[in-house]
Amino acid sequence: MPKFIKAKKEKVPKTKTKKTKAAKVKKAKGKPAKAAKTKGKSLLPKNKRVLVLLAAALMIIIIGSAQAIILLTAKKKDVSKEQVQKAPSFYFSKDEDISSVTEIVGEREFEKQPASEAGQETETKETGSQAQEAGESSAGSSPQTPGSEDRYKYLHVDDTSADLKSYMDYLEGEKNFIDVTDRSQKPGQTTTEEASKADTEIYQLAGPSKDSSSYLSITLESQAGSYTVTTAKENQPWNTYFKDQWNQQKKVIADFEKQPKATNTIEQAEETVRSQGQEKLGLPDAAESYEYIAAPGISKIDGKNYYTVRAYKRHSDDTLIYVASYLFDYDTSSVAFQYDEVTEKATPLG
Repeated sequence: MPKFIKAKKEKVPKTKTKKTKAAKVKKAKGKPAKAAKTKGKSLLPKNKRVLVLLAAALMIIIIGSAQAIILLTAKKKDVSKEQVQKAPSFYFSKDEDISSVTEIVGEREFEKQPASEAGQETETKETGSQAQEAGESSAGSSPQTPGSEDRYKYLHVDDTSADLKSYMDYLEGEKNFIDVTDRSQKPGQTTTEEASKADTEIYQLAGPSKDSSSYLSITLESQAGSYTVTTAKENQPWNTYFKDQWNQQKKVIADFEKQPKATNTIEQAEETVRSQGQEKLGLPDAAESYEYIAAPGISKIDGKNYYTVRAYKRHSDDTLIYVASYLFDYDTSSVAFQYDEVTEKATPLG
C-alpha cells in the first residue's frame, strides 16, 4: 500500500497590515448663492412675460381697429355731408318742375342754409323712409308744405347781377312767374352810378303751383360775391293771389292819376312805346299783340326823368308774361332805351 507522506506546510511570512486612516475630505462649506442681479431684467418668469407681451399686442390691435372704425365712420359722415351739400337741380318738388339756379347759370359753390321753423317742424314729422329719400336725393329738394321755407346760398360768384337776371328771365319767360318786388323797400338809388355801388339786391317773384290751393314764391337776395335763393309755398290759390296783385297795381295807378296831371301822362307813355313798332322795340311778335303797363311814378336815371313802361304777353289762360321794359323820356316824350330792371342798364333802341 502506498504510503502517504505528509507534506510540510510552508509557513507564509506574516505581514503586518498597516492601518491607514481614511483621508479626511474637507467639506466645503456651502456659501449662500448670490441673488441674481435684477437690474434691467423682468422679475416675471419667461412664460408669464410671453403672456404679457401677447396681451399688449392684442390691446394694440384692438385700439388700432377702433381707430380705423372711427376714421371710416367719420369719412362716411363726411361723404354724407357732401351729398347733402350738393346743389339741387330743382326747387320745391319734382312735380313743380322749377329748375334751380345752377341748372340755368351753371355750377356754383353751394351751401344749404337752415330751414325755417315751419320747415324744421315738418322735417321732424317725416318717416324714416321719407327722411332717407330726402337725404339721398342730390338732384332736388324735398317737397315743401305750405308755410315752410327753404334757403339755398351760392358762394364766390363773379357776377351776381348776371346770375339773378338769367334766373329771373327763366322764371318769367318759361314758368309764368311775375315780379312782385316791393320797389319802395329797395335801397334808394337815383343814378346808375349809385346803383352800381349797392351791395344788396332783393327781388321777389311769384308763380303758379301744380297744387291749385297754393302758389310758389321765390326771393333772390344778393350780397358781395354771393346770393341766396329762398323758396316758399304759400297757402293761397294762384288765381286769387294774381288778381290781388293786379288790383293793387290798378289802385296804385288810380291813386297816382288823382295827383295833379303833368304834361305827359302814363297813358301817353304806354301809347308812345306801343307806337314804336316791333322792329325798334326788338319784339318777336307784332307790337300790337303786347300789353304795355307803365310803372307808377317817375324814375330818375342819370339825372333824367323817365316812365318805365313794361311789355307783357297775354296767354290763353289770361296770365301776363313779362317780356321787356322801356324808358319813356318825360321831358322829350320819346322812347330811346330798353331798360333792364335787374341790372339797371339802359340799352339804346335800334
